[in-house]
Amino acid sequence: RRFEAAAEAVVLGDEHTLAGMLRDNAALARERSVRRHHATLLHYVAANGVEGARQRTPPNAVAIATLLLDAGAEPDALADMYEQRCTTLSMLLSSSPPAEAGLQLPLAELLLDRGAGLLGPGTAWRSAVLTALVFGFVDTARALSQRAGKTSLVEAAGLGRADDVARLLSGADARARHAAFALAAQLGHADVVVALLD
Repeated sequence: RRFEAAAEAVVLGDEHTLAGMLRDNAALARERSVRRHHATLLHYVAANGVEGARQRTPPNAVAIATLLLDAGAEPDALADMYEQRCTTLSMLLSSSPPAEAGLQLPLAELLLDRGAGLLGPGTAWRSAVLTALVFGFVDTARALSQRAGKTSLVEAAGLGRADDVARLLSGADARARHAAFALAAQLGHADVVVALLD
């Protein structure tokens, strides 16, 4: 019941209630839901992979995430989402509510600043940049790519960077080339598609 009440405070953006609960029991920041996803409270900030009614992003989601991280939430904790083991960041970067609220990138940057990996643990969606691209969040992917400093062929294709694609092409295997082609086509980068066809 305590976890459920805290999860509700997270998705409603009720900082006062959540702060009081964490003050009374800081361990709550690391506890897990008894539901099949076994999410932490931080996973609820991603608005993805948890109960449908709780997949929403309040305007103060960054403050909520900060409260949880300050109380000891693990930035790269894994939960069971969509038959995969996923981090909060991977769920965030494949989630519409934070993007629609204009908070996807600020939340991603907060998680990264607090120790989440751009290439995190898990069984799927490990690359932050690639996850954002696959789900069509190109602006977020572009900003995260700047943070990463280096780009793979598939990421370069998804970002529409034809010069980088040309530079990386010779070292790529058939699987990477195919993935790059598919992503460039999906995101409408015609010049990259032509380069890969050639």
